[in-house]
Order: sequence, then structure tokens, then C-alpha cells
Amino acid sequence: MKNFLFISIEESFFIIFIAILVFGPKKIPEIARGLGEGIRYLKNAKTKIKNEIIQHNIDQSIKKKEIFDHEKKGKKNITPYSIKRNN
Repeated sequence: MKNFLFISIEESFFIIFIAILVFGPKKIPEIARGLGEGIRYLKNAKTKIKNEIIQHNIDQSIKKKEIFDHEKKGKKNITPYSIKRNN
């Protein structure tokens, strides 16, 4: 079993024991609940930002494609630097 954050089991129990002494056994579940809600909020915000960035990139690529297609349709088949001769 891997150690979580490089902390041994004994150190984990010691940290929990100190937390119980400082906050009391009735306050610990409230603190854990608040931490859980905070972590969930940050995960949701990260997901929303990621989705916005992806959607923005998709929109930009669609706009570029539309502009390219529009320019391509508007061009005539004229060779560049052609000289028009009058006979």
C-alpha cells in the first residue's frame, strides 16, 4: 500500500488525534463536509472553464473554416501575375 502524500500511518493517526484535540469530535464532521463542498466546487469550476475553452476553440475553428470556404468560392481561376494581351 502506498503512503498518502508520503505520510506514514502513524503520522496520519497523530495528525487526526491533534485535529480532534484542537477542534473537538463534534466539529470534525462539519469541517470535513466544508472541505468536501469546497473541493467539489473547485472541480466543477475547473470542468466549466475547460469546457468553455474547448467550445471557444471549436467556434474559432468553425469561423476560420467558414471564412476560408467563403474566400475560396469568391476567387476566380486566374493565374497569378498573368498578363492580359490584346490581339
